[in-house]
Amino acid sequence: MKMTASHQSGSLFVGREAELEALASSAQRAWTGDPQVVLVEGEAGVGKTALVRQWLTDQDAAGVMVLRAFCDASESDLTFGLVGQLAACAPQSAREQFELLRMPLIPAVAAVAQVGRQFLGLLDELQNLGPVIVIVDDIHWADDGSLRALGFVLGRLDADRILMVFTSRLPAPEDARGYATKGGKVLSLSGLQEGVVTDLIRAATGRQPNLGVAERLREHTGGNPLYLKTLLTEVPAETLLHTSPEHLPVPASLAAAVRGQLLSLPADSRALVEAAAVLGTRTPLDTLGQLAEVPDPVGAMQPAVTANLLRWWPHESGMPIMVSHVLQRDAVIETLTPLRRQALHTRAAALVEPAAAWRHKVAAANRLDPQLARELEVAANEYLTDGVLDRAATLLLWASNLAPTRDEQERLLLTAAARLGSALRVSRCRALMPTVEICRPGPLRSTVLGVYEILLGQLDQAYTHLMEAFEATRSNSAQHWIATMAGAGAAYIDFFRGAHGEQLQRVSQQVVALDNIDTQLAHIPQSGVVWGRTFQDGPLAGLEELAGIAALPAAGQAAAGDAWLLSIRGVLQVTSGALGIGREDLGQALRLSEQGNGQGLEENAHAYMAMLCYWTGSWDEAAVHADLAVATATAEERVYSYAEMYAIAAWVPAGRGEVARAQELLEMARAYALPFSTVLVEAGWAIEAQARADWEAMLNAVRQLLRSPQQRINCFPVLWRPLQVEALIRTGHLTEGALALAELQDATTVYPSLEFTGAWLAGELAEASGDLETACVHYERGVTFPYGPDSHAMHRAFLEHAYGRALNRRGHTEEARSWLDRACRRFQALQASAFLARCERDRATAEPGAIVPGPESALDALTARERDIAHLVSSGLTNKEIAARLYISSKTVEYHLGRMYDRFGLDGRRQLRSLVQQHPE
Repeated sequence: MKMTASHQSGSLFVGREAELEALASSAQRAWTGDPQVVLVEGEAGVGKTALVRQWLTDQDAAGVMVLRAFCDASESDLTFGLVGQLAACAPQSAREQFELLRMPLIPAVAAVAQVGRQFLGLLDELQNLGPVIVIVDDIHWADDGSLRALGFVLGRLDADRILMVFTSRLPAPEDARGYATKGGKVLSLSGLQEGVVTDLIRAATGRQPNLGVAERLREHTGGNPLYLKTLLTEVPAETLLHTSPEHLPVPASLAAAVRGQLLSLPADSRALVEAAAVLGTRTPLDTLGQLAEVPDPVGAMQPAVTANLLRWWPHESGMPIMVSHVLQRDAVIETLTPLRRQALHTRAAALVEPAAAWRHKVAAANRLDPQLARELEVAANEYLTDGVLDRAATLLLWASNLAPTRDEQERLLLTAAARLGSALRVSRCRALMPTVEICRPGPLRSTVLGVYEILLGQLDQAYTHLMEAFEATRSNSAQHWIATMAGAGAAYIDFFRGAHGEQLQRVSQQVVALDNIDTQLAHIPQSGVVWGRTFQDGPLAGLEELAGIAALPAAGQAAAGDAWLLSIRGVLQVTSGALGIGREDLGQALRLSEQGNGQGLEENAHAYMAMLCYWTGSWDEAAVHADLAVATATAEERVYSYAEMYAIAAWVPAGRGEVARAQELLEMARAYALPFSTVLVEAGWAIEAQARADWEAMLNAVRQLLRSPQQRINCFPVLWRPLQVEALIRTGHLTEGALALAELQDATTVYPSLEFTGAWLAGELAEASGDLETACVHYERGVTFPYGPDSHAMHRAFLEHAYGRALNRRGHTEEARSWLDRACRRFQALQASAFLARCERDRATAEPGAIVPGPESALDALTARERDIAHLVSSGLTNKEIAARLYISSKTVEYHLGRMYDRFGLDGRRQLRSLVQQHPE
């Protein structure tokens, strides 16, 4: 006889005590503010999900929020689908303040860092109610965007009560394994051992199995829990208890066992299971009943749930249901006749939402179908218009399989591969390359190969393929979308390699002039035109070129489609010294990105915001933007931008005397440097040497910088010219320094922000030449210049320091003290300890007894994160506002505030604010 229903329950769970204890231990650590990641990995059916489910059952769930998502192979091309699933588990009230997370679908064009930031904010809100568990089942099927967004979140957790649990088949994704090994545990599950199998049989039957039966079943199934439980529902208890092991009748495979289960079900139950297998995802019970044509789906469901073939969620809206395990689903699909499978997929296409219907339409097609192929291509183009590139590529690949001719099949395949390449989907491109390589030669194939070679860093090969494709298609209007992609790719290889600006501009102009240019790519060649002109004639010329090709509005009126070119305009404003206007442009570009409208330059917007904040004296804000520039670039895997991001991130640590940190960032910058990025990398080394007063190293870095492609040097005159002049003067190269200073002073008429700089360095040159009186004339003239939004705060401080030092040397000690005090206060406000120490030494010579450092010097021992938090507290921001500004959680802010209160013996944020504000700028 068969086992009773109570013994057939899918809730049977035995063994895994060590793994359950490991999960419980990780939870306890997480609840104390030590966030944890646990990866549960193993072969299909080994019990990964069952382990997590049992652990959750054993947990004291009071006050714990659980966000759980189930990844599915059919949705791995739904960008940010996993994050959307997780966010949907949270109360609507908690999601409402996060613009991207409250949408039905997160826009595929949203920046990874913005999705990650908002999901982190949601977790922060939920922590106010208690600890949070985030569970992702089958993370090996997660979409790429969500994986990177989760990585962004995990990289910014600090003192949060969050436990993340991932389950994965072997081999687990490298990202998931990396998260677990850095901040938690990896639990590798294998088959159950004989003793545990005996326990499982005893739990299922209530009786001790016959000697050797457990060993026989373990050997036959490999201890696979899913296989074992399936057998235990099909083999009669009397057979298990009284049959000798060698005569035990067991199905040859799990699939055979599942088929046996299915055939033993009532007809309506079997139909319901078949319908669930065809749909493949959690589906409302009523919808499933319609598909199966079962009048009583609740009644039909019960036998299948008892047999552990179906799982359901009775307390959720619509009572969703799905096949318990993907292996069972596959086995059920195999039992269907072709006609039955086709009928179910055809009906499913009419029941599910339009986006999901395509999969069923394709599955229902049992032969080449030109009409469906055309419909799929039309739908793909609509997705492309909306920026949903991954889903568009999937539809194109399906269309390729249904197209009637080889030419059509290859065209659709190559179109999909080209789109994936343009979206930097390296793994999906890699999977297609063997098929791409055997396609017939042609412009589209060359474009695909070229784009993929760019992703691999094979720029010479890529350039050959792309220019070949561009020249072959630029005169054919129907192929201008190929010409756009190929030409834009070739132009940006010129950019990366530091080629002559005329070449970059010429190719980009040819692309811009095409008819029917691909609107999704138009901004790329447009910016190539701008950069080409900038390389030749400098940032002001680049701004002029930009104004001629795109009628961008003022920053406040810029819309979503303006984000890319607005970022470029902001960068050019900064590099031309128009820092106030640059701040407006870059700030609006970042706001558009927060709304899901970023187009791919978010890290540059942050980096150049950091640059302008450094120059204008907002060093705490500069440090925040530099950190976000690095975080965004790495989250988006924009390896080509790493060097510049790391280099700019080193500026503030260098000025604050954090030598090891600054040099670590610069070494990373050097490791990723491409020809186009060497100017900023070497400028970073020059700034680091300047802070240490290592003038020979500073000069060496400047000389290395000037060996960069001349076209790139032209982009940054306001950055490198002052470094060059100072380094030459400090190292005694006065004749060469005078020539360089003359060039800088000539540039002042074009770049007014260099006025303070010119006066300061003119005085330094005169002083180094022994003409102290002339030096004072230059310094005195410089300090009379008005201080405005474009002024360079550091150079103003250098000027005041030099003036005070010169006055002291001339015996005007009282006036000298006034200027040296002013310079010291500026350096103190920046916490620029590297420069403050030198200023204080000079101040000490103007009066007996060294200047007493202000209370802010006590903050020198703070970490970069603590310093950021302390200064935002001094600005009056709340913990929640600080968390949003720094892309961290409120719990992390609370944790670091507590550490600072203890360190300085403070009672609260008011005293911390007072401590930080002792020396306002």
